[in-house]
Amino acid sequence: MRPMQSHELPKLGVRHNVQIIPASSDREVVQAAQRRLLEDPGDPDALFAVAAWAEIVGDQVNALDLLNRLVSRKPDYPGVWWLRARVLKDLGRERDAIACEHIARIYAEPEFPEGVRKFPL
Repeated sequence: MRPMQSHELPKLGVRHNVQIIPASSDREVVQAAQRRLLEDPGDPDALFAVAAWAEIVGDQVNALDLLNRLVSRKPDYPGVWWLRARVLKDLGRERDAIACEHIARIYAEPEFPEGVRKFPL
C-alpha cells in the first residue's frame, strides 16, 4: 500500500492544513538564492525562492516585501500573484488577497493580450 498524498485527502472528506517541513537541501537552495540577491537585488528567480522560503517558515512580512519587489520588477512572473495572495491571507488582508487572486487569473488567461497582462504596480 502506498502512502496517501495530501491532495487526495479532500476527496475522502478530510480537511487539514498541510505543514511543509524544510529539508537541508531546501536551505541550501535558499542560501544560494540569498547570495544571488546580494549580487543582483532584482533577480526574479532569487526573489521568488527567498519569498517562498520566508512564507514556509512563517516570516510573512518578509515574504510580502520580497514579493512586492518582484511584482514591481516582473509582474508576470509565474506564481507570484498566487503566493502573494496566500501571504496576504495569512496576514489577515483578505481583500488584498482576493485582488491578487484576480490578477493571477488574468495572467493565466491566454486570451488577454500581452500588453494588458503587463501592467505595473
